[in-house]
Amino acid sequence: MIKVLGIALLGLSSLSAQTTETWSLADGRTFEGKVRSVTPGVVYFSHPSGPDASLEINKLSEASRKRLIETLGLNTSASPKSGPAPAAGAVHLVARNSGAIDSTDTAMLESQFGKKATVNGKVAEVITLGTTGHKRINFEGTGFNVFINKRVLEKNSRWNLNTLTGKTVQIRGEITKYQDQLQVQITDPSQIGAVEE
Repeated sequence: MIKVLGIALLGLSSLSAQTTETWSLADGRTFEGKVRSVTPGVVYFSHPSGPDASLEINKLSEASRKRLIETLGLNTSASPKSGPAPAAGAVHLVARNSGAIDSTDTAMLESQFGKKATVNGKVAEVITLGTTGHKRINFEGTGFNVFINKRVLEKNSRWNLNTLTGKTVQIRGEITKYQDQLQVQITDPSQIGAVEE
C-alpha cells in the first residue's frame, strides 16, 4: 500500500504541530499518519507504530487530497472550479529534497535517462512554444527543461507558471529527451513546487 522509505525525512516547519490523523486512499482503504513533508507528487507520512513512508498524492482519496492542501496551509476561499487559483495554491512550497539532481548536472541527468527522478533548478524563463500553446520551463545554466502539453494545461486550472521565473523549483518525473535536450514532461501541478529557502 505505502512504500516504506529507508531514511527519515525532515518535516516542513508548518507541519510541526500537526497531529496523527486517519487518511483514506482512492480505493477506500485507510491508514493513520502524520504529514512530515511533501515533494512534487509525493507526500511523506510518519506512522504511530512504524517507520516513515511515502505515498503518491494521486493515490489519496479526493477528500484526503483536499485535507492535505488545508494541512499545508494552501487552502483558499476560491472554489477550484471558479478559475485559476492564487499562486500559493498553484505552485506549492516543498521541502528541499537532499537527493534531488541539480538541473545543471548534465552527467547525472544523463545517468537517470528513462527513470523517474527529482530535479532542482532555478527557473530562467517560462515560454509558450509558438502557436501550439505548449509551455516550456527553461533553467539557468543548462539546456534541461520542463515541457507541459497544452491539453494538460487546459485540463487543470491550478497551473500558475508565470510566477516561477527566478524561483528555485523542484520537479518530479521521468527524465526524457526531445531534440537532444534533456527534459521532464509533467502532467499535473503536483509534480512541480517552489523550494522552501
